[in-house]
Amino acid sequence: MNQKPELRCVTSNGMSASPNGSANTMQNDKAQPNAGLPSVLMKARRSALEELHQLLADVFDKADDIFFEYAGKAQSDQEKDSYIETMRQLRLNRKEIERNFYQKLNVLFKKLPHSAEEGVSLEAISALEGLSLVADDDLEMNVALDAMVSKAKNKFADKIYQLNTRMEALLVHSHIKVNEKNNPFHPQQICEAFNSATQVVQCDIKKRLVLYKLFDKFVISDYDVVLDTANAVLAEAGVLPDLKGTPTLASVRRRAQEPKAAESQGESQSGPQVSAAKQAANEFFTQLQTLLASVRNVPMVTNMVSGPIGSSAADAREMSNAELFEVLSRVQQVQPQGEDVINGKISLPKVNVRGVVSNILRQRESKQGPEKVGQTDTDVINLVSMLFDFILDDDNLPVPVKALIGRLQIPYLKLAIQDYGFFSRGGHPARKLLNELARAGIGLNEDADHLQKDMVFKKIQSTAQRILSEYEKDAALFDELLHDFSQFMQTEVRRSQMIEQRTKAAEEGKAKAQLAEKTALETVRKRLDGKTVPEVVVRLLTDGWMSVLKLVFLKYGPESNNWLGAVKTIDHLLLSVAPTEDDAARKKLFNIVPILLKNLRQGLNSVSFNPFEMGEMLTELEQLQMQVLRGETPEHLDDRKDPAKDLVAAVTEDMERMGATPVLPERGKVSPLDITRTATATPDAQLEALPDSDPYLQQAKKLNVGAWLEFRNAEGNKTRSKLAAHIKSADKMIFVNRTGVKIDEKTTLGLAHALKKGEVLILEDSLLFDRALQNVIGNLRKVKESNL
Repeated sequence: MNQKPELRCVTSNGMSASPNGSANTMQNDKAQPNAGLPSVLMKARRSALEELHQLLADVFDKADDIFFEYAGKAQSDQEKDSYIETMRQLRLNRKEIERNFYQKLNVLFKKLPHSAEEGVSLEAISALEGLSLVADDDLEMNVALDAMVSKAKNKFADKIYQLNTRMEALLVHSHIKVNEKNNPFHPQQICEAFNSATQVVQCDIKKRLVLYKLFDKFVISDYDVVLDTANAVLAEAGVLPDLKGTPTLASVRRRAQEPKAAESQGESQSGPQVSAAKQAANEFFTQLQTLLASVRNVPMVTNMVSGPIGSSAADAREMSNAELFEVLSRVQQVQPQGEDVINGKISLPKVNVRGVVSNILRQRESKQGPEKVGQTDTDVINLVSMLFDFILDDDNLPVPVKALIGRLQIPYLKLAIQDYGFFSRGGHPARKLLNELARAGIGLNEDADHLQKDMVFKKIQSTAQRILSEYEKDAALFDELLHDFSQFMQTEVRRSQMIEQRTKAAEEGKAKAQLAEKTALETVRKRLDGKTVPEVVVRLLTDGWMSVLKLVFLKYGPESNNWLGAVKTIDHLLLSVAPTEDDAARKKLFNIVPILLKNLRQGLNSVSFNPFEMGEMLTELEQLQMQVLRGETPEHLDDRKDPAKDLVAAVTEDMERMGATPVLPERGKVSPLDITRTATATPDAQLEALPDSDPYLQQAKKLNVGAWLEFRNAEGNKTRSKLAAHIKSADKMIFVNRTGVKIDEKTTLGLAHALKKGEVLILEDSLLFDRALQNVIGNLRKVKESNL
């Protein structure tokens, strides 16, 4: 088989594996290119990973619903809590899991050109990091993984063979035998990567097997689309295009879209899947009703969970669902639209739905007779009311955003009466929209002038107004608004991320420059400590050579030969002016001095040192060196004043000051001693040290990049900001506002003290509705348990 024309491909130029810029989940690997991989294989890799990314996203989307469903069916509160906790961990760690998953595969891609015939197993690379299962659980987990791999190998054997063959043809010069041990596309590697990546989720084997079943259902079962994509890209590039059964790339893409279209169509029609979802929602709501019933008559609970709303007469007629909808729609029409919030007249609308509906029923009683709301609908009203009470009491949201969200209580109540899945489905569009509104609003400040100009707040406001004015019974409105709001926020996030990255880069550069200055100061201090040297040497080092050290540090780093050479120049400089009576030492010095002077001149020229001043200092230095070479004592030793001693004392004091940031003086304008007087200490420099066990210090250390905080000053003003970067080398935390602009910086110790004083509050930015639901359920359980 002559495949020469097909192997005319260049090596990789380090292009990223992230499909279509999905930077949040698949980290860019440009910094570490897959050297040795042909560019056509890199193209196939990108296209295949795009398809794999879509399949993996389905796993997490469905996991939310399935774990919530299992929680609803749990036999005990402990079991229910464990399902909820697993669901929460998956949400919080999703990005990390996806990042680790693709990084594991990337390890194999990097090793592929260099792997031996037996291959490099991902299992050997990862060693199942952090796996803490007991032996039986480990065995059960391995059986589940092996079953997935075996199913995929049998089902897609031809496609795997084609891909192995094409990859071998591309790597023919490396004599690589491509098989399941070194082919990153092989189901074996995909399953092992998923297993390794998901170890960050702490759960028992039962929950982990549920996760594996989801991976099997949504990734492995449809994995042929990944294999077909890789094969099609290689075939269209001319790599063994005549292998039997090779699909075209266009046909693969059409087939990949068909399940999604069918699923979308199936969701809008009645059928077995819809019935099952509805049944699960009803079961979960029934459990909520049982919980409500158990505390309905407990005195410590508000009348919100008392009997049905309306007349207590024995002959009172129970309102139909349509009649209740009509009543709630009337209430919705008189809800404020939110303009008062933008004008600064902020109020939190805690709507007493029970009272409002009761008043309407009393007004209708003369015409309609005694009426009441059925117990089921009353339970829905109670639940939604408690959920919105939590939202309005939540300090993590700014007041203007809470005011807008709070006015959505009636529309969301109507939706919940219509669809119990609102309570049980994590992926419900109305729930997701509420979470997105809250997530977008967490970075907004309460200042009215800023709100009038802030596009995000205006978008939250217009979205809330559309719900109030347009929602009747068609829940498709929430799908439309969710899509529209998500698209808007994607644009906003991209814009802020660009500014944030520039801010981060500037701060990292600044921190590196400060570190370079401190390192240069410390290097000179150590060399001068305990020595008496001529004043010209001190001026040469402080006015000029420390700038050279800083430049070399920034350009080459403190481990480089260039840095070692610059430091050695200082040692030679000091040696050249130290008197000695040893003829051998003077002979050695005679060979060093010309090279030293050359290095000094080159170094000072590299920092554009004043040539006139440099000439004067080097001339004076040469005269001193000649005295030493002649065996004479340099004149400076007869001086009473020792400038080096003064410099050492001043620099030592400055370097011992915690957090000090030395600033070099402008060359030629101040004396060498002024170098330490210009050093400025950060506000955190004088703070009292805290023990490692201090809870506030622990909180500050554990704060992750991306976390939101609220800063409060003495006047009571509040500013919200996000931790954009933690520069470890300088222990500097950089905080930015919603648009990515820097507003503050703190050390870890400084943040700990601010937390302790209440000047900073760490905000909870997890899913708002889910926190509210967990809070309501948790409170009801506490009441139930306390009255048993």
